[in-house]
Amino acid sequence: MTPKTSTSARSLDDFLTASAAVTGFDAFELHGTGMAELYHATAREQVGEPALGRFLDALAAAGGDPDGITDETSRDIARALAHTWYLGVWPQLAGSVHTALGRERANTAFTVSPEAHTEGLVWRTFHGHPAGAKPPGFGTWADPPPGAPAVARAGEGLPGAPGPHGDGA
Repeated sequence: MTPKTSTSARSLDDFLTASAAVTGFDAFELHGTGMAELYHATAREQVGEPALGRFLDALAAAGGDPDGITDETSRDIARALAHTWYLGVWPQLAGSVHTALGRERANTAFTVSPEAHTEGLVWRTFHGHPAGAKPPGFGTWADPPPGAPAVARAGEGLPGAPGPHGDGA
């Protein structure tokens, strides 16, 4: 087996493993968004293959724990990846990191693609749905989200209220 080096192009699997570590979602769920290849390409374009490789190495050296990364550039890449997966927006990098990378690309935030917003992990964290996309289905607004405590309906259990719990008709 050939050892991986920081300057070699890394596979999508390596990228998904790292993305799973920074997002808390597993690689299967991330791949299921349909955004994995695009986000991998975006990261390579924005920070360059060598820096992305160093980030992957730093994460592996930290045992897969992003909090264990000590290098400022790799920590900012981890932040940028998490931001991109959750919101569909590549964020502006820290000025010192952008300078250290020596990239000719503008250091500005941008939406990665039109689909990136609707596939953002932010919606999955609270069982929400992006406005105007991925509707939850008719009448689902009447039920609490999964895991939410039951909420009493208006008038439920009040004396004189109609229905089975009140003493009204």
